[in-house]
Amino acid sequence: MSTFFTFYIFIIMSIVAKIHIYWLQGGLWPGKNYKDLVDKVLGRGEVMPSVGAFLFVIGVFIIMALFPLSIYYKIDLGIKEYEKYILLFFAVIFALRTVSMYIPVVAKRATKIFLEYNNKYYVPLCLSLSVSYFYLYALY
Repeated sequence: MSTFFTFYIFIIMSIVAKIHIYWLQGGLWPGKNYKDLVDKVLGRGEVMPSVGAFLFVIGVFIIMALFPLSIYYKIDLGIKEYEKYILLFFAVIFALRTVSMYIPVVAKRATKIFLEYNNKYYVPLCLSLSVSYFYLYALY
């Protein structure tokens, strides 16, 4: 099962990183126009994040994609004693993201379409990633 979860995380996080690269380059999907994209993806505000913010997020997603692979292939990153806790940290991040829009104070700041997308797409995706990282953490 570790093979499944490792490669699931790698594939999904790679796709998510590529979608963010697409947005950085001006892509509008799943929006019909710029405002619709902001509403569906960010849930509030009028503009997408800065180039620096995009690059940071893309970098984090790439690390999140590659980290389980480095453990699976036993690549020594010099942080062996921390690998378990890094997996736990990633699992908690996705668990918090899963429940975040169910907190009324947070949810009322989001657009209606974002909340719809959240329930239909973002929550199941984040939950599956959280479970995957938790599973790998539990193997330690």
